[in-house]
Amino acid sequence: MNQQPLSGLTVLDLSQGIAGPQCTALLARQGANVIKIEPPSGDWIRIQGGGVDGVTALTVVHNLNKRSVCVDLSTEAGRAAVLAIARQADVLVENFRPGVMQRLGLDYATVAAASPRIVYVSITGFGDSGPRAKSPATDTVMQALTGMAWANRDAAGNPRRLGVLVPDVISAVYAAQQISAALYGRDVRDAGQGCHLSISMAECCAAFQAGAILDDFLFPGGQKEPIAVPAGVFATADGHVVLATINNAVWRNICTALDRQAWIDDPRYASNALRAKHVGELNELVAHALAGCSTAEWLERFAGKDVLFAPVQTYAEFRADPQMAHLQAFAEVDQPPFGPVPVPVMPGDRSGRADRPAPAVGEHNREVLAEFGYDDAAIAVLESSGVLRRAAGKDAA
Repeated sequence: MNQQPLSGLTVLDLSQGIAGPQCTALLARQGANVIKIEPPSGDWIRIQGGGVDGVTALTVVHNLNKRSVCVDLSTEAGRAAVLAIARQADVLVENFRPGVMQRLGLDYATVAAASPRIVYVSITGFGDSGPRAKSPATDTVMQALTGMAWANRDAAGNPRRLGVLVPDVISAVYAAQQISAALYGRDVRDAGQGCHLSISMAECCAAFQAGAILDDFLFPGGQKEPIAVPAGVFATADGHVVLATINNAVWRNICTALDRQAWIDDPRYASNALRAKHVGELNELVAHALAGCSTAEWLERFAGKDVLFAPVQTYAEFRADPQMAHLQAFAEVDQPPFGPVPVPVMPGDRSGRADRPAPAVGEHNREVLAEFGYDDAAIAVLESSGVLRRAAGKDAA
C-alpha cells in the first residue's frame, strides 16, 4: 500500500487527556490529517507525570502525527476559528463532560448544521445522561467502579489498581473502531449523512471485561473450577516466570521439564479437575521446584516443550526481546526535546512509514488556519488579541 488507509480524512480533535487523544492518534497513524485543538494552557496531560517543556511520555504516544492549534475557546473569534475547521472536517472528537460543548456553541446540532457529513464523537465517562453523567471520570475511578480493581485483588482480597491506563486506552480503541464503522456507513449506506456517536468509558470497560463479568454472574463468589492448575507467577533463583497448565499434554511436559516424572503417574493429578482439588499443594510444589534454578536455566529446560511458560520481563527487557526485534515492533521517533525515543509501531502496519513527533502547543497555528481560509492579516489579529497562542520559544509554522 502506497497510501495509508485514512489518507484524505480530516479529524478535528478537541479532546484532552488520554482516551480521546489516543483515539485520534490511532486515526493519525493510519493517515488521517488530525488537527489538535488545545486551550491556552495546553492539553492537561502535558503536565501530568513530569516531562520537559510540556512533553511527557503520554503526550508523545497519544499525539503522534498531529498538528496543534492553540486557541482560546472562551472567545467568539476562537470558537469561529474552530467551527471553520469543523465545516470541512470528516470527524470531530471531544471528551468534555455533558453540556460543555453546547455552552461553547460547538455541540453536535450546531456543527452538523454547518457540516452534515461530520461524524461527531463524544467520549464521556458515564454517558450523556443518568445519575453519574456529570461525575468526573479518570482511569483510577473507572477501574474502581467497573470491577477492574476488584478483579485484580491480591491474595488477601484487597482491590488493586492495574498499573497501566486500561480504561482510557480500551475506550480509545473502541471509539476508533466505531468511527471507522460510522465512516463506512456514511459513505456506503447513508448517502453522505454523518452521525453523533456517544461512547462512554463505563460501557467500554464493560465490553472489555465481558467474559469476566459473565463468569462472575454464572459462578458468583468464584465458585468454579480453576481454568489451569498449576498456574501463576513463580519466583526463580534470580527473577520470576509465569507458567500455566491447560491440558494433560502440557501437564506432562511441565513435569518432564521440572524433572518430576513421578507427578505424571500420581492419580491425584490425572486431570485438570483432579488437579484443581489440590491447587494449593501443586502450586507450592511447582514454586519450590522453580526456585532452585535461574530464569535462564528454566528457559533452556522449557524450550521446545510446548508449555505456557515465560519470564516476567521489565519494559526494557521487553523492548530488547529478540522476538520484538524480529517483529520490528518498536520504531524511533525524533521527539523534541528528548531526541530519538522508542515507540511501539501501529499493530498490523508493516509499511515502515515513520511517525511524526507530537507537536508543541500551537506549533501549527498559522499553517492550519491558512489551510482553512484565514489570511495572514486575519491570523495576525487573532494572535495580537490572544485568541491564538503558542508555546514559549516556539515559532508557529
